[in-house]
Amino acid sequence: MTGSATRLDSGVRGRSKPWAHAPGRVPPLARGGGAGLCIRGTSSVPLASPLPLSRGERGSLRCFGASFWAAVLCGLVAFVGGCATPPKGTPWTILCLELQGRYAVQTAGEIGEALRRTPGIRAKEVSVRDDDDGFSRVYYGTYYRQTDPQTGKRTTPPQMVADLNLIKGLGNEKGQYFFRQAMLVRQPQPDVGNPEWALRRSSGMYTLQVAVFEPTDDFAEYKQAAADLCAYLRQRGFEAFYHHGNACSMVTVGAFGPEAMVRRDGQPAYSDEVLALQRQPELRYNLLNGAPYRPLVDGKRLDPVPSQLVLVPGHEPEEGVFRPGP
Repeated sequence: MTGSATRLDSGVRGRSKPWAHAPGRVPPLARGGGAGLCIRGTSSVPLASPLPLSRGERGSLRCFGASFWAAVLCGLVAFVGGCATPPKGTPWTILCLELQGRYAVQTAGEIGEALRRTPGIRAKEVSVRDDDDGFSRVYYGTYYRQTDPQTGKRTTPPQMVADLNLIKGLGNEKGQYFFRQAMLVRQPQPDVGNPEWALRRSSGMYTLQVAVFEPTDDFAEYKQAAADLCAYLRQRGFEAFYHHGNACSMVTVGAFGPEAMVRRDGQPAYSDEVLALQRQPELRYNLLNGAPYRPLVDGKRLDPVPSQLVLVPGHEPEEGVFRPGP
């Protein structure tokens, strides 16, 4: 298996699937718009239906968390043709504004209080969050959106449109508008999991990505599912980590230095230690919502995407591109 690492892509999200990189390539993590880091492309590409686990693979995964199995069920339902009862949809909200700086927390709180007192605003639906990325954000409302499986377009509830226009139109007598940059975003989910197992605590340069969880119309607990899988892998003796973002959560195993990449026949490749991990039943694939992901290309399903090395945020090579030694 060959591979290479590229520079951390700051502030730009690609259109490619996070599981669609060429086998062996080491994809970077890209900064998501909002809280934390997420895998490139996950918020802009519709979720593809994963194929279910084989009987043997299901047997190797004992029950370890309701949210994880909710994700597995979601994947199976998508594969066999959908739910008998239409799902409620994915929760979205309005991001009114975000602030950063010394007085961001205080200012966001004051703005939130002022918004609650504004005529026409449902006071109980105003929320203020102080996120780990240093931003304080003001949100308004909760709206459930479904995705049309044929077109890939999301529904737009009339109340959501009306509220967004209302928020954008709030201003003063001088013609100054307070929330002109308000936008629709997925409803933020609280971070969960053992803090000691967060990927940011890893000291490695590389880690082996073994699962990605994305919210769907009938599955919103993607962070809890990732935390559950991480805990399960820890119980199995693996050094597992989780990483949360607004668009997805990921689970990885191991903390590797530059020695994780070697040369084989003149080409960059994974070390024997990494390859040994990939041979473990639980770590063979890069799961998508609990099931092996098989990309659909030209009407044909490819082999399941294997687990793959990714760069740990904050521990990238100095020049951004790893060059194996001779």
